[in-house]
Amino acid sequence: MVVYTNYKEAKKGNPYCIALGSFDGVHLGHQKLIERVVNKGKELDCNSMVYTFMDHPKKVLTPNCSHEMITQNLQRVKIMESFGLDAVYLEDFQNIMKMDAETFVKDILVSHFNIKCAVAGYNFTFGNKKDGNAEILKRYGDLYGFEVAIVDAVKIKGNIVSSSFIRDMIKSGKVDDVKEYLGRNYSIDGQVIHGKKIGEKIGIRTANLSISKDLVVPKPGVYFTDTIVNNNVYKSVTNIGTNPTFNGNKMNIETHIIDFQEDLYGKNIEIFFLKWNREEKAFNNASELKKQILDDINNRLNY
Repeated sequence: MVVYTNYKEAKKGNPYCIALGSFDGVHLGHQKLIERVVNKGKELDCNSMVYTFMDHPKKVLTPNCSHEMITQNLQRVKIMESFGLDAVYLEDFQNIMKMDAETFVKDILVSHFNIKCAVAGYNFTFGNKKDGNAEILKRYGDLYGFEVAIVDAVKIKGNIVSSSFIRDMIKSGKVDDVKEYLGRNYSIDGQVIHGKKIGEKIGIRTANLSISKDLVVPKPGVYFTDTIVNNNVYKSVTNIGTNPTFNGNKMNIETHIIDFQEDLYGKNIEIFFLKWNREEKAFNNASELKKQILDDINNRLNY
């Protein structure tokens, strides 16, 4: 799979069947779009592509706000590749933010990509005033000579699968339920940084994670997790919180990787959240905290 960020390079792969959307989370609804565009590409003998954004439009329109994204670009691309796509185009939203719906179709989809089929969700909107929707995309398909396939909502237990719904579940700590909607466990990846070395002082080492401020983070507490280090999966226990036993006041993400002793400073790891275990709380002393963490580790091993 090829990842493009400029039209000239992408044009070499013309023509395309293109799935359109923000694809934050690449959840089961998004996966249905990707599967459809891959199949349409084979049917029409052209390359399949997801056209999405390098940065979510909200980051451009409201740069000072935290946008609580579910996935970062490297993770999104890796997930998309697993479905057999030929290409992903990461658009700079500022290139198109002032275009009306028809200009976007004519100058981007037709001119740059020689589009043969557009695949979009039932609630897809486009254009600088959101003047385009799924039905209008069909009209432009007829006008400019490409097929349009509209994908219905995916429902699980009566709930429409959407990024906003999944985001709310993560923030509520319902990480074990999220898998049904994402198609995988929710994960956060980032670089291991130096912390206050509290874990080391009590004899239980933890890896402190530096993550993007734009990622959605599960509610504070202790979680059963898996952690990937150098493509190996280890059982782990992860705490999201402020370390109240030691009067901490900054939110941290730190994970104890069970039966792992290597130095991780400066390395990237990925933490998969399996289940919320308990609230974070202040203990009377370090010994009580250590006893609780050992209980958490034992419970994780038995999970």
